[in-house]
Amino acid sequence: MQKIKAIKVWEFPIRVIHWTNFVSVVGLSITGAYIHFPFLSTANNPDAFVMGYARAIHLSLGWLLMLGVIGRVLWGVIGNRFARLRNFLPFTYPEGRENLVDVVKYYTFASPRPKATLGHNAMASLAYLSIGLIMVFQVVSGFALYSQADPAGTAYSLFGWVFGFMNNGYLRLAHYFSMFIFASFFITHIYAMWMSDVAERNGSGGSMFNGYKYGDPDSKI
Repeated sequence: MQKIKAIKVWEFPIRVIHWTNFVSVVGLSITGAYIHFPFLSTANNPDAFVMGYARAIHLSLGWLLMLGVIGRVLWGVIGNRFARLRNFLPFTYPEGRENLVDVVKYYTFASPRPKATLGHNAMASLAYLSIGLIMVFQVVSGFALYSQADPAGTAYSLFGWVFGFMNNGYLRLAHYFSMFIFASFFITHIYAMWMSDVAERNGSGGSMFNGYKYGDPDSKI
């Protein structure tokens, strides 16, 4: 008989990092959209410093996102087994490969219910890896674009190498359109979380608030 217990899956630092990244991405998307299309600036109000505030907030949130990404990588090394970086590469270990096949069967209606997991299922882990890499791209490309204001500055010395692979126009376009990937991810993330909560009945919906999920403490995933 399977043992079902309330288990502390997401440690406090992971939850802080999750919500830090959430706030950062939402704020960056709003300010980034405004920077792209400054609908509040008009010729009738030339003294308004709206764009200046938008850019200042955008830059500050860029720093916050960078800290969130670094924190997640760090906690992927020192955190509990559910936070480990290897979980983002489920095809590299037996339990992950088995769970990946199981989740694919469920998503393709070949299985009525997925096997219960305590951490993220394998498909979700791959999705989070993808969005994490896009976050890294956004941080690097954002600071690279910002650094062009001072080619002799520290920021350009750290991120200016990006322009050896992509010119300003293409980099700015990629940086802007990545915002829409975040928007799409947000929608699918909410749906997948809700679906997982209903299908597995393991408390996924509230786990990023209280840290607890329900399941077998001996589960390897």
